[in-house]
Amino acid sequence: MIITEFELRANWHKSKAKVITVPAGSIITPTARDFLRAKGITVQIEGNGVMDFNKNTYSSVSASPPKDEARTQTVTAGSSLPEPGTKPEYMSHLRGKDLILKTHPVIALRGQNDLFQCAVVENQLYFKACGELELVENLEEILGFMRALMVAEVKDEPFVFERLLGLSPTELREQSHDPQKYFGLKYGYIQQEDGQLVARLHTLRSQSRVVELCACRAFIKEDGTCLREDIIQALNRLSSALFILVCRVRSRPKSKKTETELFEVPIGISNHHVHLAQNDLEVLFGKGYVLNTQKGLSQPGQYAAREMVMLQGPKGKLENVRILGPLRPESQVEVSISDCFKLGVTPIVRDSGQLEGTQGIRLIGPQGQVDLARGVMVAGRHIHMTPEIAEAWGFKDGQRVKVDVLGVRAVSFEETLIRVSPHYRLEFHVDMDEGNAAALTSNSKATIRGVQHG
Repeated sequence: MIITEFELRANWHKSKAKVITVPAGSIITPTARDFLRAKGITVQIEGNGVMDFNKNTYSSVSASPPKDEARTQTVTAGSSLPEPGTKPEYMSHLRGKDLILKTHPVIALRGQNDLFQCAVVENQLYFKACGELELVENLEEILGFMRALMVAEVKDEPFVFERLLGLSPTELREQSHDPQKYFGLKYGYIQQEDGQLVARLHTLRSQSRVVELCACRAFIKEDGTCLREDIIQALNRLSSALFILVCRVRSRPKSKKTETELFEVPIGISNHHVHLAQNDLEVLFGKGYVLNTQKGLSQPGQYAAREMVMLQGPKGKLENVRILGPLRPESQVEVSISDCFKLGVTPIVRDSGQLEGTQGIRLIGPQGQVDLARGVMVAGRHIHMTPEIAEAWGFKDGQRVKVDVLGVRAVSFEETLIRVSPHYRLEFHVDMDEGNAAALTSNSKATIRGVQHG
């Protein structure tokens, strides 16, 4: 049995005993021995009278513990504590120099606290990808709460919190116990119709209950007394807070894919640019040429190259048109309608990659020129979206939606294509003409108002 200062203090303050009896084979940690000396407490071993307090281990052959108990709870009878500054791999520090077995319930509590914090961060990343920035901030507050709780436990200090998610401990309990009154919701089982956001918040709540159970095992004694009511109460209120987040999400308007449903999306404005195939790149820049990255773009794996080309149309030209990477199977030129008028080509709106029926153009580079038979397009407005966001918001790849942009020149963009891929980042793409028409900036936001068809 390992006897620590923490356990001695917890028990001694109730009895103020001057003599304590310990089982054979017990180990008293250095800080526990200091506590015993300071309080003038005599130590005796079961069945063997008062022992020499200068010993590290208290043992008696006649009163040694059963074999199974010795294997799981004690160090071999007669052994000594490790030298100062060393620690066996099967032991850990409780606080300060106090050593305990790693099977101690407080160590399990700390491990579950760590695991819960990892789950919180994982969900923050998911919610951020979904554009759920308020939930990200809510979870950041919960992270701070759990870290402060861990510090209070390790330092053996009281844990006091005034508010969480803007609510007092009493308000947290009241709202979580009466969802009908505060959110217009009845208690019910979670189901797939609730969606990913609710499912993930429910999972976090379940994980917080595991942390709470570990705290109960660590701090509630067999006689029912509790050593850290503050920590257990705080964890109970954490569970309430997470349930309140579930209720807040569930109580949102349920009208998916309608004019009243709002989903906020960041905006990306594209200037004219060129995507090249390998053979065309080599004609324009030389055999074996490789593009050089100038900067990464918002979509993962996409980049603006340092290299530029000239576009030569029937009526005019555009100089210094940027090449975007990586390379594609077939070259493609994306311009605005204003560019088409300048070049003298017919404006044809197409989704990226759909080259059938488009016009050609001449590309001029430092080493040569390429006459494309097709590939010039005005790129259709579209929204890049991950599968997780699409599932959470109720959209599918290939759907057409209505998008509104507010501001001094508010505009509604009809027939906006939803494009779903795990390689995308959430963003609404328009060209320079559309961006200027709506007076958009890099900080502008768009809202999806519902599915039109698809």
